[in-house]
Amino acid sequence: MKRFYYLILMVLLFKLPILAQTVYWSDSFTSNQGWTPEGNWSISNGMMEFHWSPEITNFDFSITSPVITLIDNSNKLIINQYLDVYFTGSDEVAEISIIYDDQEEIIWSYALSNGNWGASSGTELTIPINEYEGLDVQFRFRTYGATTYNWNWWDIFDVRLNADLNIDLSVAKVSGPIQVNVLDPGNWEVHIKNTGFQAVSNFTVKLFDYKTGEMIGFIEDYEQIQSQETKSYNFNWSSYAAYNTAFYGTVTLFGDEFAGNNISKNHFVRINPDIDFSILVWDNDNEIETVTCPEQGDEILPSTALTRALDLAGYEYDFYKVLPSNLNDYEIVFCTMGCFCVS
Repeated sequence: MKRFYYLILMVLLFKLPILAQTVYWSDSFTSNQGWTPEGNWSISNGMMEFHWSPEITNFDFSITSPVITLIDNSNKLIINQYLDVYFTGSDEVAEISIIYDDQEEIIWSYALSNGNWGASSGTELTIPINEYEGLDVQFRFRTYGATTYNWNWWDIFDVRLNADLNIDLSVAKVSGPIQVNVLDPGNWEVHIKNTGFQAVSNFTVKLFDYKTGEMIGFIEDYEQIQSQETKSYNFNWSSYAAYNTAFYGTVTLFGDEFAGNNISKNHFVRINPDIDFSILVWDNDNEIETVTCPEQGDEILPSTALTRALDLAGYEYDFYKVLPSNLNDYEIVFCTMGCFCVS
């Protein structure tokens, strides 16, 4: 029986690092966050990609990350990717390397002669990086060989860096309404997750109004939150004024080993004025995608940019391709007039 308990303990210890991990750096390629591309590499539409076209012979092209500091206890580089190979009878190679202190080491290599790698929707490649913790590094994705024509593409959907931390609380998100009326109360939740190995207690959760800088409220929690447990904290609030803002949450814990996840992303909130208004969007554009969406990174029509912003703000609107003859029912009219085309 003692041997049985010992085996259970060893299994739990072996599994623990898999469960309790902090993602302290990530890139999902909604825009270019400091990468340096060469040749047929590009970043767009939520993806980093090497594409075969235009065809280049005797090629050697890379895309290199910005400088990243690997915090203490860094353990994994995780890449969600797919390699689509057109012809396997040549010498093309895909490589990932790490650059530090004027040195470069290959940490993954794949010959295209092996055929496709992964699923088209993405498969995770995990590379240990424990030996590089504490260093300032760059990651280089490189491919070279006889001709790019033997590729179809190398798609990279996201890149993450993980660390094993004993004490780490993170703010997962803020949730709640995106619209409330003046003087009407609303309820928002700040979601906290313990991504460290150890159970912790005695921490403070706060909710802030980004525009005014004021703290909406705070909650001190003296109860334990276990490793990988998520807890939510409710905040009620109402406003005497109408304006647009964003709420964000924070968590403060003495001894927290990573502060980079202690503040949430912004949650948009509009406090509506006590007036009624109707909105019309007139799409008078020439169907050319001329706008880069700052949120999603894709190329879109100007009218799509307008409707995405209105949807995010929770506004109702009427959308027309042909301008109505009577606009008396609308207080606000948005129109896109098209871009100048040289023919």
